[in-house]
Amino acid sequence: MPIDDFETHVINALRKKKKVKLPTNNLVRAAVLVPLMKNSGYHSLLFTKRQKELKNHPGQISFPGGLFEESDIDLKGTILREAWEELGIIKSDITILGELDDYASSTGYLISPFVGTIPYPYNFKINRNEVSDIIIAPLEELKRSPKIGYVIKNSKPDPVYYYELPDHVVWGATARIIKNFIEILSN
Repeated sequence: MPIDDFETHVINALRKKKKVKLPTNNLVRAAVLVPLMKNSGYHSLLFTKRQKELKNHPGQISFPGGLFEESDIDLKGTILREAWEELGIIKSDITILGELDDYASSTGYLISPFVGTIPYPYNFKINRNEVSDIIIAPLEELKRSPKIGYVIKNSKPDPVYYYELPDHVVWGATARIIKNFIEILSN
């Protein structure tokens, strides 16, 4: 798949920014794919809507990904395996453009996001045990600043970022990853 000017911009922006790597401490290692798709000349991000019956983060909007397993070898292996398991994306159809900053979630995970492209259209094979739907959102919609709410954490207000899409709200770790990605692209 040929790389277009925007994808070159993404690669250069990610290379220029030194990735923030957080210590594992007692956090569980995980990785997500931040999938870019080009449709009719514009770029979009792909999200999954998690099944409501799942034990962790039921019904939430997320990026494809999951927990690191020893058989993955590394975190890139985790996203390739998870993209296949959740959506049927063949690893040779994913072009990794770079990495975003690690993110420590409030639920005990240390998430490493990888930005990559996948072809559009794609013949997804959705694993209905994990994913109820896929959502494709134009990157231009996500370039707007996220909305901010607050929760009290350690007796102090802590910001909670969220993005309102038609019929969906993206919040939590996924919203912070989007915010980080947009900020890197804008610098």
